[in-house]
Amino acid sequence: MYRYSVDNAVTYTSEDLVLFRESPFACWMERLHLENPDHGIPPDAGTTEPGDTMTRQDDVAESLLAEGKQVTLINWDIREPQRRSQTLQAMRDGVDFIVNGQLALGPLSGSANLLMRTSGYSELGNFLYIPCDTQGKTTIHSAFRLCFLADLLHGLQGQLPPKMLVIRGGDLLPLTTDDHIYHYRAVKQRFMNAMRDFRKHRMPDPAESSHFGRWADCANEVMRQRAERDEIENSPLQAESEAVADNEPLQPEAGEETLQVQLQNPIQARLATGRGLKVSGTLADQARALQVQVVPDVETTEPQASAEAADPALDNLSFIGREPSSKLEDMDAGFDVDCIDDSDYALPDSEVAVKPVPRPFSNSLNTGDDFDR
Repeated sequence: MYRYSVDNAVTYTSEDLVLFRESPFACWMERLHLENPDHGIPPDAGTTEPGDTMTRQDDVAESLLAEGKQVTLINWDIREPQRRSQTLQAMRDGVDFIVNGQLALGPLSGSANLLMRTSGYSELGNFLYIPCDTQGKTTIHSAFRLCFLADLLHGLQGQLPPKMLVIRGGDLLPLTTDDHIYHYRAVKQRFMNAMRDFRKHRMPDPAESSHFGRWADCANEVMRQRAERDEIENSPLQAESEAVADNEPLQPEAGEETLQVQLQNPIQARLATGRGLKVSGTLADQARALQVQVVPDVETTEPQASAEAADPALDNLSFIGREPSSKLEDMDAGFDVDCIDDSDYALPDSEVAVKPVPRPFSNSLNTGDDFDR
């Protein structure tokens, strides 16, 4: 990439798209270096700026002229604006071969080894041009670079070249454009979006690139600092500190809850805290949750003292299990017994505004089940 000499606009070549396809990080670094050469990040020692891999093909022009072909040779050493205009003029003239041409459209520009005229229809007339690679060395990017030129020709002549040629001496390898152009255009769209949205503070993740170009030292330093930061954030000491910080705001709320519970009567306190009580949604749910227990012999077993013996809420229930067995056998089990009555634990008149009406505790349970009483 470089700045065009006419309007100083950022211009991209096929090499930039090849680099972006393999390393968005390296491509971003090259754009950063172009926008701000004094950014302070040095490139790797012994490396040079990426340049155009295309070389002049004057010998190809001489070979074609020797065969009596109509050839236009563009001077490789003149400035790019003149090379662009001379290439377009040769295309309009309909010459058979154009050597060392320069194709450009919008922010894209690229050198063309050889443009060959072929039959067809385009905005130029009843002919069109196809790109040819005569570099002498085939790489995995040869077809991709030809697609770059074919796409430019599509915009300049109004017709996509149906074929692309790879020429190596006497060998000719034709490539069908449709087999390669769609991959190129997908990469081109991503590349143009990345260049349009370029920001100096938004570096791509180096880990998502297959190589780092001439910025390997920078990429390794970025990934090293990230690994150290992640190690600190995920350390047990850091996790323990965060857990303590999360629990600190809950302490005042816990104190307020304890104070409120202390101001309630024993039954209300047990209902508020849920300690010792397990209440389900309905009376049927409570009945199903009951567990069968073995009742000890009331004549031989004395009640054991427990931590809940001092609970005032259980004082009125202390008579259970102390009646003689003969009386228990004579009792009729067919009537209902309210084990707890809210009225037994109502606050004194001086502490409440309105004295609650005594009612059985069982009536306060909301149940949809219909039991025979």
